[in-house]
Amino acid sequence: MSIRRHNHHRHGNPETVTDPVCGLLLSKYGTTVRREADGTTYHFCSARCGCAFDADPARYAVSTRWPGTGDAGRTP
Repeated sequence: MSIRRHNHHRHGNPETVTDPVCGLLLSKYGTTVRREADGTTYHFCSARCGCAFDADPARYAVSTRWPGTGDAGRTP
């Protein structure tokens, strides 16, 4: 299939997660700052948010669900 024919539609948005510290919506595949806790991967927008998580993981590891978006920052 040629690129011209393939580009007639848009692909769906990449999976997104929410930074559990600041609440920023992120592409799951574009984050470089991640932490593992209790078998779950958490994604962060910056090293600063990652460090805040490190200082008090229990505060941020609690599910902070937003309707329709799943668990904040979490990747099972």
